[in-house]
Amino acid sequence: MRRRKFLAVLSGAAAWPLSARAAESHPRIGILTINSAEYDAPYLAAFRDGLQRLGHVEGRNVTIDYRNSNGDAKALSELASELIKLKPNVVLANSISPTRAVKRISPSLPIICPGFGDAFVPSLAASFAHPGGSVTGIASVVEGLIGKLTELTLDAIPTTTKIGFLSNPTGASTPTNEKQIRSSAQARGIEVRIEQVEKREDINGAFRRLSQEKVQAVIAVPNGLINSELKQIVELQMTLGLPLVFGQRSGVDAGGLASYGVSTSESYRRVAIYADKILKGATPGDLPIEFPNKIELAVNLKTAKALGLIVPPSLLDRADVVIE
Repeated sequence: MRRRKFLAVLSGAAAWPLSARAAESHPRIGILTINSAEYDAPYLAAFRDGLQRLGHVEGRNVTIDYRNSNGDAKALSELASELIKLKPNVVLANSISPTRAVKRISPSLPIICPGFGDAFVPSLAASFAHPGGSVTGIASVVEGLIGKLTELTLDAIPTTTKIGFLSNPTGASTPTNEKQIRSSAQARGIEVRIEQVEKREDINGAFRRLSQEKVQAVIAVPNGLINSELKQIVELQMTLGLPLVFGQRSGVDAGGLASYGVSTSESYRRVAIYADKILKGATPGDLPIEFPNKIELAVNLKTAKALGLIVPPSLLDRADVVIE
């Protein structure tokens, strides 16, 4: 009897390491973003959906480790180190700052990005067609897209003569975005007031100054800080009566007036294809950076009503999404 008990215990003890090793043999995907967890949730759901369609089910045959910096660019290096210690096979980094944080620590680790922009070239990728290094993904913008936010503002509020622009000086794409906004506004005879916001504490003061400058609308483009502080930004919109025009639908879902930009959910779903290829042995540098295939215009009629605005029917007819 004692011998049988001993063998049973020995058998169980031997089985555990085997199952543990089996779990450890699963490929590992790290995720690093500069956003809040709340903001990331629907997009990571789209990424998981994309993985599942390709046969990668979290907890069953793939492990996913997630870290986010909640809008704080300075925290990314430490978070990247945490992820890299877990030995991922590939890392999803949502934008240029998380990508740089990972690449600084592990230059050859494959990185996929659903928010690829011109600021990646040539420091992180030689070109869109031939990245040539460890980074690839889906473009987050197409040429002239940011400038069209000025046009959207005029379409939504035809009487606009002065707009505000929230700009985060720590963002890699900030100089390009500012240039496009200034150029498109100048071409339409619109005055621009730029307010820099580097941390959450800057946002309230920026809006107050824009209100004092009597801007008639505020444009905000995708950025880690802005993405993480949507609630505060939308509340200030209502408090000060400053309609918000975003470069991403999430801003309208949060209560902004209108948005025009790439479908982020679709980009996250598509970038799962890159993860699948890399897990099967592909090299990131050989995978061309693809352009977005879905750009959407969204309008929030509930917000328009609360702000006392009447959205022109011509704009509503063009909208892909109308929140009532």
